[in-house]
Amino acid sequence: MTMFARALVGALCVAVAGPAFAQDDVQTFNAFAVVNANGTIVRSAEKQVVVAASLSGPLFIETDEGPQQAGRVSCALSSKIDQASRKTSASGGCTFTAGDGATAWGEWDCAGYELVGCRGTFKLTGGTARFAGATGESTLVWRPTVHELKKQLDGTTLDNASGIVLWRDFKLKGK
Repeated sequence: MTMFARALVGALCVAVAGPAFAQDDVQTFNAFAVVNANGTIVRSAEKQVVVAASLSGPLFIETDEGPQQAGRVSCALSSKIDQASRKTSASGGCTFTAGDGATAWGEWDCAGYELVGCRGTFKLTGGTARFAGATGESTLVWRPTVHELKKQLDGTTLDNASGIVLWRDFKLKGK
């Protein structure tokens, strides 16, 4: 990975020194986060539930030499699940935080199936410090792996899960 590419990947949290990148420069890469998700499940119709959750964990950028830890990511999630078909749709936002405190954030949406996960789009919408003005987009994939459900007295259910969030073919453009 060139110093130029490292500077671009830095816009999603790798604290690597490198030259500034020009407005027309676009870098494509893959990233993933191993996350813990904590949320609440609420019945919203006879055969529908809504999940409100937060996901967080370490962020990794895929390089030719293997995954490189790049900082942390925190995401908010709102999901509707049709219990008859098991289809789900979700949306939310994420904040990426680099070791030096610079941040980037974006919004996403996806569709899929309960317990399997979903696929959709992610759009970088801004950032702070060295990431101010950066834009980009990718395919987003959420794959939960383990669920621990706890029924509450008020009828809601707490959901603690773990899984992986993938950002595929992330196209990042400088400010």
